[in-house]
Amino acid sequence: MRKILFPLAVAVMLAACGNQPAKQQSDNIWLPTMFTDGMVLQQNADAPIWGKATPGAQLTISGSWGQTATATADDKGNWRAKIATPKFGGPYTIEIKGASTTTINNVMIGEVWLASGQSNMEMPMGGWADAPVENGPEDIAASDNNNIRVFMVERAVSFVPEDNIQGSWKAASPANTPNFGATCYYFAKKLNAELGVPVGIINTSWGGTPVESWIPDGDIATVPGYEDKIKRINQSKTQTASINEWYSKLPTVKKGDTPYADIDLNDAALAAKDFDDSQWKEMSLPRLYESDQNVGSFDGVMWYRRTIEIPASMAGKDITLSLGAIDDMDRTYLDGTLIGATMEEGKYQVKRVYTISAAQATAGSHVLAVRVLDNMGGGGLFDKPEVLKFYAANDPKNAVSLAGNWKYLPTAELINGVFHIFDIKSQQFFSRPTYSIDLNEQTPTTLYNAMVAPIVGYKIAGAIWYQGEANVGRAKEYAQTFPMMINSWRKNWNQGAFPFYYVQIAPWNYGDGASQEIREAQRLSLATENTGMAVTMDIGNNANIHPANKHDVGDRLAFWALNKVYGKSDVQVSGPLYKSCEASGNKLTIAFDYADGLKLASPKGFEICGADGKYYEATAKVVGDKIELTSPKVKAPTAARYIWYNCTNGEGIVNSAGLPASSFCTKGLD
Repeated sequence: MRKILFPLAVAVMLAACGNQPAKQQSDNIWLPTMFTDGMVLQQNADAPIWGKATPGAQLTISGSWGQTATATADDKGNWRAKIATPKFGGPYTIEIKGASTTTINNVMIGEVWLASGQSNMEMPMGGWADAPVENGPEDIAASDNNNIRVFMVERAVSFVPEDNIQGSWKAASPANTPNFGATCYYFAKKLNAELGVPVGIINTSWGGTPVESWIPDGDIATVPGYEDKIKRINQSKTQTASINEWYSKLPTVKKGDTPYADIDLNDAALAAKDFDDSQWKEMSLPRLYESDQNVGSFDGVMWYRRTIEIPASMAGKDITLSLGAIDDMDRTYLDGTLIGATMEEGKYQVKRVYTISAAQATAGSHVLAVRVLDNMGGGGLFDKPEVLKFYAANDPKNAVSLAGNWKYLPTAELINGVFHIFDIKSQQFFSRPTYSIDLNEQTPTTLYNAMVAPIVGYKIAGAIWYQGEANVGRAKEYAQTFPMMINSWRKNWNQGAFPFYYVQIAPWNYGDGASQEIREAQRLSLATENTGMAVTMDIGNNANIHPANKHDVGDRLAFWALNKVYGKSDVQVSGPLYKSCEASGNKLTIAFDYADGLKLASPKGFEICGADGKYYEATAKVVGDKIELTSPKVKAPTAARYIWYNCTNGEGIVNSAGLPASSFCTKGLD
């Protein structure tokens, strides 16, 4: 079954909060959420401001720094103006005056950057259960700074470009900083410290997402292999009205800032032992519930129930209940009594091991109920079959398996931050209308439409990006789609080839996935005008795709900006980057850019090949700003590669700044 989701504007409307925050609406004037209290505008610029008003309305936009602009709402109510901003400073106010006046308070003027990507850009300063931020607690405690402000865009998807995002501007403080993306926070902190100006970051990121989700449909449609998806996306656009109408009749609860553990979805009765689940469908566990043909792509709440028999040998003893890892959160009940819960985000890999007390452990039949809340991607009980079991404490050899058929019922779907509650008695979920293609964060164009299009045109100094993990295995395509995304954003922004600096994905154990090929695609993307790449070969974590060291990542992105945008020529922007190779006899000489003070932290990691294309480990020697490679097994080398594998083990080329070299292959991706 296809997943159904609908555009941001409709989802927000159904959440009874409208597409316009209350503080921003004054009579006929509406402003997107970016233009609200606490915002940061780009200094020394003609900064666009836009919104909606009554068609024909005459508006005056006035900044308290002494500049004004005017606008007239067109026949659809849209208006747009550009107001000149001064050198950095603030706080200021902006007034938009028509039939009435709307005021934006506490406006700072400084440097504005867009941040985007997947989980390593989204990863908050507060970290996740299995991925803390190095020195995060200390840096959060010392983060009070009104001149660093971040707008964290809430997750949303759409088939069509939207006109608004959800989120708010927050100043750095011990209360706010834990929710800031760590990479963008450290980037902003470095710029603020070096430039002495306010820095604003708009962070629009979503974990686990591929680059094609961030590309407009008109561009991704030109990539071979996407024809069918684009066709189904276009079909789905025509289905939106009828699907929206169906969903508009459901009760809703908005997530907002409420912790998931505190959200009441009126489904507690499903935990009871005597709840009638006789008509529920069955699913064999473990598995992600999206893999069931009756469910399909789905985020939200799913209930699982199963009758278990506690044998007489376990009666009156504490019983260990093992459910393995659950994606993402759960509450687990025995006969309606809560026996364990894991309701914090980011713990989808944490093994659920709960205790059935000796008092509860009576011989005979009992009902085990597990309420799973999945807030993105796959969901459900997905561990290995042998992990699902229960046994008398300290006696795992005599365990009873829980793998196999469970009854299940989806009860609430999470769409763009809003829970849509299905009727339990009629099992309404299974009658929901569907689109021709899943509308989720994996679908091409959907994140651009919902999380970038509403920002397009906001005056920025440049963009930073951290993504690529989700495209491992498709490097040649990524070498086309990643530069395409950069250029399509620039085209739509109408701000020229603004700086675009990105992070090369870090080493990690991808198994059969060839992450070195994505790293190579990213290196090759430096051919795109006005780009720069922060290399992380030395600060990855082979065991965790979310490396803890985000401070150096933010700093390395900032090095590019400080040198290329802000003219600090003494700042080295990168470690050595492969430039060329020259063969001479049995020797291959590699030349680099950014090679001042070139040295080997370790001689390992190099391979060379001859005409037969078979690579052998090579001996490396630094000669000035070049490296010479030889191998007794290759008499006439033709090509070389460096760290051409997923994980690292102390290999390293660095320059005088201590910055590492990117992995590379002299043949590129051929």
